[in-house]
Amino acid sequence: MKNVLALLADWANGIFAVLLAATIVGIDPLWWHFIVGIVLAMSPDIDAVPELLARGKVGSSAEHMRDHRTFLHYPVISIPLGLLAWYLFGYWGLLWFMVLCLHLINDLYGTGWGLALLYPFSTRHYKFFTRRVNQTPLLLRETGTWHELPVSEREVRVVTSWSHEELPSYIKKYGVDDWIKYWYLTINPTALIEYSLFMLAIILMSISLL
Repeated sequence: MKNVLALLADWANGIFAVLLAATIVGIDPLWWHFIVGIVLAMSPDIDAVPELLARGKVGSSAEHMRDHRTFLHYPVISIPLGLLAWYLFGYWGLLWFMVLCLHLINDLYGTGWGLALLYPFSTRHYKFFTRRVNQTPLLLRETGTWHELPVSEREVRVVTSWSHEELPSYIKKYGVDDWIKYWYLTINPTALIEYSLFMLAIILMSISLL
């Protein structure tokens, strides 16, 4: 059941995308548009399906040192595809384009190890407002790691990045298999932002359907 918590940000993105696309096109969204938006909002994570089928869960840790964020998580692929869809399919293409953009933004501050923003020119992963160890203070203190970290590793940076070579070692050392527990069942900025966005999305959707 707690796995649903990790989907709330995607669902919020789907709702926001419908509202944005409908405003740009100049139509009033119908209730089923939001269902389509929520489904489309999860489409960028299609690259996680093989891992989900094989492991029954998704996440980078010492047990699984690979991050699923490839393909539609590369702006060089997703942005042109989204723009093409907008050109070919109008409102529905625009909706998908909006979903892609919002998904990329979410992955740059939410859970996970960021995105290879400059792929294929660079495989370096970037993430905003996080630590190099990519963990919450609660988990770092529970594992006794907090006081062992140099100050530079404790600090939350505006932009954090990992090279392709060093990322697996960080995931192996600091990745957590039960990441939902530590990111969504504790009080931390990421959880508060995503829960707030979901509630805002529900409110705006309800207003639009009145």
